Amino acid sequence: MVGGPSFILAILATGLIAGFLLPLNRDQWTMLLISMGATLGCTLVGFTDDWRKVHSKQGISELAKFSGLFLVSITAGICYFFLLPGGQESYSFWKDLPLLNHLICAQPSLAPVCKVEFPQAAYFGWFIFLVLLTGFTGTATALAVDFSDGFDGLSGGLIFSAALALGIAVTGLLDVTHPEGIVLELLCLLCAGGILGFLPWCWPSSWAARRNTSVKRHAKIIMGDSGALGMGSLLAMIAIFSRNEFLLLTTIGGIFVLEALSVIAQRVLVRIYRHHLSVLRFANTQTFVHHSEFPLPFLAAPLHHHFDLLGWDRKKLVYTAWTLGAAFAVLSVMVSIDTIAWQRYLGRFLALLLMGAVWSTGTMTKLYFVGKLPNQRMRHQRLALYYGFPYEILGMRLYHLVENIEASEDVIETPAEDEALWQRMNIYDARAMLGLYCYRAGYFPAAQAQWNRIPEPNRRLRPEIQHLREEIESRLSLEQQATQPMRRDQLRARIEQEQTPIFTGNLPPADMPNPHEPISDEEINSGQEKGPWQSLLPDNDTMRSRP
Repeated sequence: MVGGPSFILAILATGLIAGFLLPLNRDQWTMLLISMGATLGCTLVGFTDDWRKVHSKQGISELAKFSGLFLVSITAGICYFFLLPGGQESYSFWKDLPLLNHLICAQPSLAPVCKVEFPQAAYFGWFIFLVLLTGFTGTATALAVDFSDGFDGLSGGLIFSAALALGIAVTGLLDVTHPEGIVLELLCLLCAGGILGFLPWCWPSSWAARRNTSVKRHAKIIMGDSGALGMGSLLAMIAIFSRNEFLLLTTIGGIFVLEALSVIAQRVLVRIYRHHLSVLRFANTQTFVHHSEFPLPFLAAPLHHHFDLLGWDRKKLVYTAWTLGAAFAVLSVMVSIDTIAWQRYLGRFLALLLMGAVWSTGTMTKLYFVGKLPNQRMRHQRLALYYGFPYEILGMRLYHLVENIEASEDVIETPAEDEALWQRMNIYDARAMLGLYCYRAGYFPAAQAQWNRIPEPNRRLRPEIQHLREEIESRLSLEQQATQPMRRDQLRARIEQEQTPIFTGNLPPADMPNPHEPISDEEINSGQEKGPWQSLLPDNDTMRSRP
């Protein structure tokens, strides 16, 4: 159930009540109404998307969503310029930029603000710049918050820390010279309070569709596009009116920026690679090359889906994101309220360093490698699948063990295969290699389980694996015909009849069958993916009766 419209309406109603209870003047009321109007407009865009997803299984187009958000944001910018006196003042740091200062300020000076008046050229220049700045900030923030709304409670906790950080940043405006300060503080408290009331109903858990079915899901409602776009727009309006949009886009919203950049990077690179990249190993094949074979920075976008595909626990992943969001909030407070220049620059540098560390963690864990499982008690080391880098620095591992297979190092036949160990590759090549080693060792069901994890478009690019897979299926088919009282065609009919439907709709990629997850014991024993047909496998008595 989508709960975004409910708490957005509660925030707007509480804001109106607070406006009547507080002695707000005309300009303060105008600022409050512009902010709430932009929030309501973006909420309606998200509500339209949620409504169509529920009733027609497909939301509005990306262009329609972007256009709606941009239209609402530039409308708020136009109202800000014409209805509020602060809208006709260019300010630092924009007015201090070398090429921009003469366009938005008639007489550049060291003063923090510059009044523009009609019919100066700077009047029109600042009007255009402010409207575009408001449109970009509002649209980018709303979409970034929407991108982060992938797991239960993820975007809620990030919005809460960002709202608190903005609330602390605008405390310097709570004086008689800045009458808008009380409105901005009210909006920050409304944002944080609304999310705080929503989070208990959308608390994170380890639950995921088609995975961990025994784990209970704590969330009763979700934010939806209506809530995410509305809250993102509210954060943007607070930042614009308090002149902290640069702080929001570089420090406070660090996690939101990373989520948005991961989506942009993946989509732009896929389009560029599709038209201008040639994968040489597939150059002589007519088979369509899936985009997952391209050298993309992440397994999936937004960024949190990348780590979910790696098998990270969703609850721990959300808690980690909350911690990072709180760290960015603390750094933003350090930047906004400290008057010492070097400390402000240090805070910005630490924020960029933290963003770079999170980004590099994603790119570092994208590739896998096949290595040996160290065990001193075994004479021959078993082979295993890892992701990351095959290094240790100061005792800290830069890799993670995903799973190990039954085959040992004895199945390696050539020096080239030995050199291929510990070399980073994508998950499909790693699965193909593990399946080949299981095949050589005679573990045919385990080999089949490895190759079944490779999606069909990627498997078609590896015809030698496809041939071996068909051979194993023929062997297992003959074996089942010899040991099962039921004919194979009847068995296949029962499997097709009882098989559960594949999830469709707007599920994130992490909720679909995942080639990156470790293979279970049931899959190793049966050679097939885990499913509702496990009861059709031979029982223990049948297995013992085999010659």
